[in-house]
Amino acid sequence: MRFYPALPTILIVTEGFTEKNYLERLRERDVGYTVIVKRSPEQRPEKILKYCEAQVRERALDLKTQDAAYCVFDTDYTSEEKLQEILVRAKKKGIRVILSKPCFEVFFLLHFTANIDSLAVPKDAKEELANYLEGYSETGDYWKKLLPLQQRAIERSRRFVIPDRIDLKRCANGTNIYELFDDLRHRKGKS
Repeated sequence: MRFYPALPTILIVTEGFTEKNYLERLRERDVGYTVIVKRSPEQRPEKILKYCEAQVRERALDLKTQDAAYCVFDTDYTSEEKLQEILVRAKKKGIRVILSKPCFEVFFLLHFTANIDSLAVPKDAKEELANYLEGYSETGDYWKKLLPLQQRAIERSRRFVIPDRIDLKRCANGTNIYELFDDLRHRKGKS
């Protein structure tokens, strides 16, 4: 009997349905790794991280060698101090954090425009997005509409870098989702 080694696993734990619906489609593109997307039962970032930690343990993921775990959440209703604590804890555990300010919809907007600086709250982003995606809904599937513009959005997202010390008032709107896409691209190149 032939033995096949387990494929590396990329665990992505999301805050909401928008992130989960979009990121689940990454499973269709996998080459040489397995993508698992889970929505956290609770939406506070500290609970999302706790749920991710539990999933890492439950699935016996090895974050030091072949596997990776990501927490994906918005900055909209979390204090800078709490976000800082979460980032430090995640780093200690080997879990990567993908932040979106003010919400994940900014990544969708980056497919169409680089002008996202005026978005103060998630409602602003969703209203702006409705100008590009008619009838926009948080639970809708926009993968096929966004895919042709995805690389542009990834490149535009590179301007959002999580600093060592969170300062949300001075931090530009955006998302560091490019880190996840870069990781997947790197892994695909290895297979």
